[in-house]
Formats: sequence, C-alpha cells, structure tokens
Amino acid sequence: MLEYADQTATLQVGDTVPISTGTATVLNSNNNVVNSIDYRNTGVILRVSPRINVNGNVRLEVEQEISSVQPTATSTLTPTVAERRVKSSISVASGQTVLLAGLISEQQNGGRNGIPLLDEIQGFGDAFAHQRKKGTRTELIIFIRPQIIRDGTDAHHVAEELRSKLRGSVGASIDDLRVRTVH
Repeated sequence: MLEYADQTATLQVGDTVPISTGTATVLNSNNNVVNSIDYRNTGVILRVSPRINVNGNVRLEVEQEISSVQPTATSTLTPTVAERRVKSSISVASGQTVLLAGLISEQQNGGRNGIPLLDEIQGFGDAFAHQRKKGTRTELIIFIRPQIIRDGTDAHHVAEELRSKLRGSVGASIDDLRVRTVH
C-alpha cells in the first residue's frame, strides 16, 4: 500500500453485509414494511495511519480486524457479526520490517454419522457409527515495512524493489504476463 503521511490506508478482503438498522410501517392500504439498511464490511480488514516523526522514524497506528457473519435463526437482515480486533501503535525506522501478529482463532467442529437405528444400540452402536472431528486454526500475521519516499528517485527505487520481489515470487514479470495473455 502506498499512503500519504497522516492519512489512513485501508485494505479489506471480505464481504459487505447488509444489516437492518430499523423498520417502519408505511400507512397505506397495503401497510408495507420498509427496512432501513446499513452495510458493514467484514473479513480481514487492515487500517494503517502513518506519521513521520521529526527524527525520521515512522509512527504507525495499526488496526487489524477479522470479522465474519454468524448464522442466525431469526432473520437474514439482522445477522450476528463475530469480530476480533487489535489496535496498536509502533514506531519504526524507514525501511525496517515489523511483524504484527495476535489475532488467533481456533474452531472445533464435529459430528456423528452412522447407520440409522443400528448406531443407537447401547454398547454396539459405535460399531455402526463414525465420529468426525475437524479443527481449524487461523492466525493473522502481517509484515509492515514503512518506507519514506521523499522524491522521485526514492519512488523509483521502491518501485524497482517491488518489481524485483514480484518477479521472484511469481516467477515472471508483469510485462511477461501481458505478453502471454495477448497470444
């Protein structure tokens, strides 16, 4: 992400979910119900606000969020949003990489499958059934490397470094990809 000092950059990977914030009944012959809807961003959301200190260090206000819609039995217009959020402030030298972590979730799911009636026999039911357990663990790890860009030369060096890293991780330059898609 590239951002001006004292501005907030936001990165979101997820969905925008409609949430009912109120209802009103229109007084007419049909008595229609009108819902007032707001939209809430969910998923992995990262907000970073950089500030350059007088000593040349970069102070970062970082907000990390992982949120997801949980199923509800009552209504699709009023979902429950499960949310984990961390706010932190760090000061780092230009070009120094910082590791941010801390949002960890573990989820256990399970169930039992079996042959109807036979799996319910006391003492023998387990021979006709199968227990399944599934566990997932997710951890959000973010690497941030602020770089102060003072002029066009700095911008050129940062862009070249990024291109070089993309070539190494993708295995082809962006220009090569453009040539391949033309054929």
